Amino acid sequence: MSKIAIIGLGLIGGSIGLALKQSKTPGLTVVGHDAEPSVNAKAVKRGAVDKAPWRLADVVEGADMVVIATPVLAIRETLEFIGPMVSPDCVVTDTGSTKEAVMSWAGQYLPQEVSFVGGHPMAGKELSGIEHADANLFRNARWVVIPAKNAKDRAVKTVVDMAQLLGARPYFLDAFEHDSYVAAVSHLPILLSAALVSATTKSSSWRELSKLASTGYRDVSRLASGDPVMNLDICLTNRDGIVHWLDAAIKQLYGYRSMVNAAGQDESATEKLAEAFAHSWQEREKWVARFESGTDMEAEVQGEPLPSSGQQMLDMIVGSHLRQRYQHLTKLWEHQDQDPRRRRLRKS
Repeated sequence: MSKIAIIGLGLIGGSIGLALKQSKTPGLTVVGHDAEPSVNAKAVKRGAVDKAPWRLADVVEGADMVVIATPVLAIRETLEFIGPMVSPDCVVTDTGSTKEAVMSWAGQYLPQEVSFVGGHPMAGKELSGIEHADANLFRNARWVVIPAKNAKDRAVKTVVDMAQLLGARPYFLDAFEHDSYVAAVSHLPILLSAALVSATTKSSSWRELSKLASTGYRDVSRLASGDPVMNLDICLTNRDGIVHWLDAAIKQLYGYRSMVNAAGQDESATEKLAEAFAHSWQEREKWVARFESGTDMEAEVQGEPLPSSGQQMLDMIVGSHLRQRYQHLTKLWEHQDQDPRRRRLRKS
């Protein structure tokens, strides 16, 4: 492969370009294009692309592969524009966060003889733009690969080879599965993060609240700093999947609300809340261990033991210590109820 064209030189497109250039593949030329002229100059200066012609036609002409790394809705107009320009042997792929719509657009706008292989690197940052592009962004990340029905085997291999060259791990799915899964683990977190920021910053007390916001608030609100255009496009093209998981999250939040409201007044509710926290902690620890070790989800060993410290933590939370702590807190709350300042606070 001698020429790869990257359309969209933000975080993802710029990172692809940097990684390709740093691979030092003999004879490879990386050409880029972004709708914002200043971004093109920055991409060249950073070494993400060899050149960035102003005309998109010049970028696509003679390309062996075209990588579309724009927000999802812009992929449609990009496919429509380049459809008449790409050669029959060209491989076209994308990095869109949703796939059913993109696969449909590719079938609609690309010539039948052009192979389209949908892609989605499961990597990113809360910061967007070529300034934050990173050649190591995709290292050890999943790179979802979804070949169109007419995609040639050679084209699929080309996309897989590129993903591996970037340090990613190719992962084959169909478009429906992809959109269903990422709605839960990628798109729902964005909305939960945005909802937290909306709920807190719209408070009349935000000026004072913000002075106390620290690492916990920063970590949970991080995804709200993502590209607003990209987030909007995600919601518009994966509405059903996102609404399904929003409903599931709302149900869980109402469950936690009920437990928190009753905790301290009802011993069984306190135990249920502690068990819910323990279960969440346990499941996340198992996922983190798999994620950090690179263990495939499908290779998970059922009933894997928790670390000894984890078992001790669970015993403390749901064992006899819970009852003692509950009794102690009940006495403390009873004492606090006698405090006139606390009664005034409740009335205010």
